[in-house]
Amino acid sequence: MMPETLTPPSPGSPLAVLFDIVAASARLTLEEERDGAETAAADHVYAAYPDTLGRVVDHDAWTGYPALRDNSVQPSAVAHLGDGLWLHHTITADADYHDALTLLVPCTCRCGYVPSLLEDENDLQELLRELRPTGGRAVHRGDTGGPYCASIPPA
Repeated sequence: MMPETLTPPSPGSPLAVLFDIVAASARLTLEEERDGAETAAADHVYAAYPDTLGRVVDHDAWTGYPALRDNSVQPSAVAHLGDGLWLHHTITADADYHDALTLLVPCTCRCGYVPSLLEDENDLQELLRELRPTGGRAVHRGDTGGPYCASIPPA
């Protein structure tokens, strides 16, 4: 028995239009990915951190980056908070596609950064209370700093 020859949907049909929409959305330009990442970051900060980050990080503070296809890394955006602190935002690629906001804090030893995934505004406020005595630097716990620093080195 020979397989049946499949014919494409007729032009202008609802199925053909849906196929065209999906094909177009799959081909976002790098600039569209960057813009989308910046918008997603700004929207998340305004909605989830209205009393803290939403008051000090505006939409223009974000710099978007496209997805890395080879490593399955989603588009992301970063915002500099000053004094070496950065925010990193992305949408996770797991089943529920949730916002992931990370505060990158420089170490007291100046050899790297310590990332802290922020769950909500209370989590951020607790972390900021810990960082205030050190001027926004992460204090090492369990290591001696220097070449033994367990943080992530700067790029």
